[in-house]
Amino acid sequence: MIDELRISHLGVIEYAQVNFEPGMTALTGETGAGKTMTVTALQLLMGAKADVARVRVGAEKAVVEGVFVVHNSSPAIAVVRDAGGDVEEVDSEHSSIIVARQIPVQGRSRAYVGGRSVPSSVLRELARYTLTLHGQADQLRLSSATQQRHAVDAYAGEAARIAYQRYSDAWDRLQSIRAQLATFESTARSAATERMAMQMLVERVDAVKPHIGEDEQLKAQAVRLSNVETLRVAMNDAQMALSNESGNGALELIDVAYRELERTHDPELMNLASQLEQISAVLSDISHTLGVSVENLEADPQRLEEIHARRATLRNLEREVGMGIADILAEAERARAQLDAFSDPDAHRKQLHEQLAAATAEATAAAQALTDVRTGAARELADAVNAELAELYMKDATFSVHISQRQELAPWGADDMSFRLAPHSGASAMELGHTASGGEMSRIMLALEVSLAGRAAEVSHTFIFDEVDAGIGGKSALAVGKRLAQLARHSQVLCVTHLAQVAAFASEQVVVEKASTASGAVTAVRAVHGEERETELARMLSGHAESQAARTHAAELLRSAYMAL
Repeated sequence: MIDELRISHLGVIEYAQVNFEPGMTALTGETGAGKTMTVTALQLLMGAKADVARVRVGAEKAVVEGVFVVHNSSPAIAVVRDAGGDVEEVDSEHSSIIVARQIPVQGRSRAYVGGRSVPSSVLRELARYTLTLHGQADQLRLSSATQQRHAVDAYAGEAARIAYQRYSDAWDRLQSIRAQLATFESTARSAATERMAMQMLVERVDAVKPHIGEDEQLKAQAVRLSNVETLRVAMNDAQMALSNESGNGALELIDVAYRELERTHDPELMNLASQLEQISAVLSDISHTLGVSVENLEADPQRLEEIHARRATLRNLEREVGMGIADILAEAERARAQLDAFSDPDAHRKQLHEQLAAATAEATAAAQALTDVRTGAARELADAVNAELAELYMKDATFSVHISQRQELAPWGADDMSFRLAPHSGASAMELGHTASGGEMSRIMLALEVSLAGRAAEVSHTFIFDEVDAGIGGKSALAVGKRLAQLARHSQVLCVTHLAQVAAFASEQVVVEKASTASGAVTAVRAVHGEERETELARMLSGHAESQAARTHAAELLRSAYMAL
């Protein structure tokens, strides 16, 4: 839900701050006061395109900031963190997300989520889990086939989730086998030439038998064999320095120092003597190793020649293939796998077709199971919506969900869906966009949202209804207000309305007022309660807040709404 909204220099709004409560909030005010700017601010937080013309005259930029509170299990948190933003813990179950939008007069607009600058696409992704906007020209939940399918799946709940996951896994396996078969068939057309090239590569690698790091090892051996005399002189001189027959070697001198220190029996000097003893042992080992190495060090011209020849062979292989030894070995392994397939292409093709048939059967069965779940949910959803429409004074209209089967499977299954409406008895059911008026669409949408909320509550979600009650009045308006309040039991509802009959059902009412100042028109946004709320409802009823009859009617509306809930 949205907890707080701050707006500065957006249209007629110089500055406004609104704290929203759970439940239903009605946004009311005279025409032109700035209710539209409030909705525009929320749209900007949803990633809508920024329009510099919305910046208040004389200001450098417009700024909108919202604070959202979501459950810790909400996917919205992952969206924020994936974008590099932070969330703040509210309590053990909820966290808050700060979203902001800046629209400068000069330059590009900026979007921020959790303190991090992000592209507006992140706001649109975040809005999927936080905000849904419904207006006369924005009935996405009803007009989009994808959203209609999502609505039916949401109504089906866990059964649809399980069936869809099973189908999705089967679909992925089917696509993988299709890709393997397509690659095989494509490769088979040029198999002769490719098979020959791969066979030559494998034979050449098998003949050389290279291994990773071999050239570096051979190079080190070659350097050693090429410098035998130099190494012998160095080792002899080093051994002589350590153990000279005349008694002047390092080992003899260290032993003298050790004995001199040891006979003092001084603790500190005895510790030094112990260290000299350890050093003497290490040097003795080095001297012995040098002696053995000198005895074993021999020139081997034949081995040196073999090393040079082997290194030349490795370099020739690299030049022929055009890559290093590691890549050559990897490519040879891939070639071996391909040759195994080419060794009996008909058998391999048959195997792939058998796998394809099995995967197709599995996906088809999973798609049918998903269709069965959706068919039952669609029937129940239609019944629930029709029950709501009867309460919204559309009792002669019939809402239905039409499901048709695709000839080919798709990532979402085998179902194409369309929401349809028969406006009165005896009329043919047609797609909503072709048969429902604006007012009817508003009530159908409301009936749909109430039905969905009754099955799967979106407690962290906010529904924004922008004058969806336009074109209705009287008892229909009362019914719309009641249904909005019922939806608000499960989710936060913000409703921009001109009808007192609708606003009376709100648990909170926020008034958008415009006043004239020396610097121009300024819009204020404030919550009203008690007598102030009755005054606003009276204005909405009669156009005159001072009318005693209107005030009496307003008070009666509030009492009736309270009793109805």
